[in-house]
Amino acid sequence: MIGRNCVASIYLLLGMSLLQGCVVGRQLQTSSADPRTITGVYDLYLYGCRYPDDYEHAALLISPDAKYPLELVVPDSSYKVKKDLRAEQALSESDAFVRCGNHMVSETRIHKIPDDAGGTIGYEVLPRYPYTNAGGTDPLLVSYSLKDGKVFVYLRLYPEVERRLDQMDARGMGGN
Repeated sequence: MIGRNCVASIYLLLGMSLLQGCVVGRQLQTSSADPRTITGVYDLYLYGCRYPDDYEHAALLISPDAKYPLELVVPDSSYKVKKDLRAEQALSESDAFVRCGNHMVSETRIHKIPDDAGGTIGYEVLPRYPYTNAGGTDPLLVSYSLKDGKVFVYLRLYPEVERRLDQMDARGMGGN
């Protein structure tokens, strides 16, 4: 039997999903990319790496000629931008950046960020942690939404990862 709290949570999540779809615009779905095919010049957005135990690291390679401007929906102090880097340099700096901090990164994932017409806005580079990591293998939730002629980027830890890390902190076991 499903408890009342579980049913209420399901309804809340469904309602939030419906509201989010109306508010944030059209969702853009990323897909895997081969770094060997990435060429050109990019603006490099480096998000996170605010302290040694931080799990929120992401790098975005955005074409200066992208069809839509990009806006990160995070505090301005949580990221920096490097302009006009060649793809090789942007990828190298991205890989080093997402490996910052105390946590071992087992590999990096590179995804293409599409526009709404079959083109490419840029690429995201995200860390993948070992399965045994307290934050899980892929703790960062990244979503892209096209609205009013801009691509909005939402970055945050998955809620269940936040809860797990908060519980570990409360018990004095480390974490985020």
